[in-house]
Amino acid sequence: MNTYIALLRGINVGGNKIIKMQALKAMFESLGYEQVRTYIQSGNVVFESGESAGAKLEETIGAAIRDTFGFEVSVMIRTLAELEAAIAANPFQNLSQEDYKRLYVSFLSKAPSEEALDKLTPYADGADKLRVAGKEMYTLYEVSVSQSPLFKVPLDKWLGTSITARNWNTVNKLAAIGRGE
Repeated sequence: MNTYIALLRGINVGGNKIIKMQALKAMFESLGYEQVRTYIQSGNVVFESGESAGAKLEETIGAAIRDTFGFEVSVMIRTLAELEAAIAANPFQNLSQEDYKRLYVSFLSKAPSEEALDKLTPYADGADKLRVAGKEMYTLYEVSVSQSPLFKVPLDKWLGTSITARNWNTVNKLAAIGRGE
């Protein structure tokens, strides 16, 4: 069995696309996945499956959400090893505990093209710092997400891919859950 982390985009935000975690867990279990655990209300599910293709899992889970809850949700899948590699690849090392509260990882459905990355160049080293590595984008906000000029930038459109972001604490907690801690 492989350990996976499903990251759902845009559920339970602003009263839209509401999914109770107990119902989400039950849906994952109905698909035959094992050791299903959810973490907070923003659509984080750690589970085990014999499936070896993340894209197949994304498709299956997305269809099940549509059929069960009646709306479309982007699903990004990472293996536990991929999530731990994303943590290790953090380009913002040696931050204080306070600084880590302003660090977010955005999970992309696919790696952006060079042309798309060029659009981010003006935002790379402003007050907010932005770095892309493969299918992850790291953002260190100067103050907070909602006070950032990046908050209004259509990053998903610019990058040509679906995106869902998690704060550094959540990313590390999901890895710990995946390891059985």
